Amino acid sequence: MSRSERLYPLCALAMTAHQVDRLANTGMVPHDEFELLIQSVLNLSPDSPLDVYGGDLKALRPGGVLLRDMLGRGGNRKYPEVIRYFISLMQVERQLSKRTDLLEVLRGHLEVAVAKTDSLNPTHESVIETLNTAYQETVSTLKFRIMVTGNHGRHLQQGNNPAKVRALLLSGIRAAMLYRQLGGGRLSLLFQRSRVFRELDALGL
Repeated sequence: MSRSERLYPLCALAMTAHQVDRLANTGMVPHDEFELLIQSVLNLSPDSPLDVYGGDLKALRPGGVLLRDMLGRGGNRKYPEVIRYFISLMQVERQLSKRTDLLEVLRGHLEVAVAKTDSLNPTHESVIETLNTAYQETVSTLKFRIMVTGNHGRHLQQGNNPAKVRALLLSGIRAAMLYRQLGGGRLSLLFQRSRVFRELDALGL
């Protein structure tokens, strides 16, 4: 394992946080990025860290751009909610990782969602609803919860947007878990920013 592999889930985590913010405030997200993140949740037996994201490094480039902006000067002012989601997802993942009972329940729901993709698109409403249920029955029961803010009347509560938000949050938890499994930590982001930037450059992100 190379140290740079940690950046794959980190980029995905940034993309998740940004997509949640966009969906909550505009009701829309880029479909290709949304599909990439949902597929990462459904990939239960990846061959490598990059395989979680379809083996396509270029697909993670939007996350690399976001990471630079978030960790750079003025990032807190430019992306306050995105950074909050980013950090909160790491906190929730740590809490979830200690609950083997909930992880087993989550795995069961994910297997159902994967089975549905045999005949449906990964972003089909039925698949998203299964992920929504998975989140509600596991992550939502934890003591620490992620509070999503936005335009509740116009976007956040419209159609299946609440289910999409929870499905995206699951992808963020997936990314945070992979990042931690690869040896990453929150403090390293604060104190090793220059190294993160160099590794992003090396990966072309």
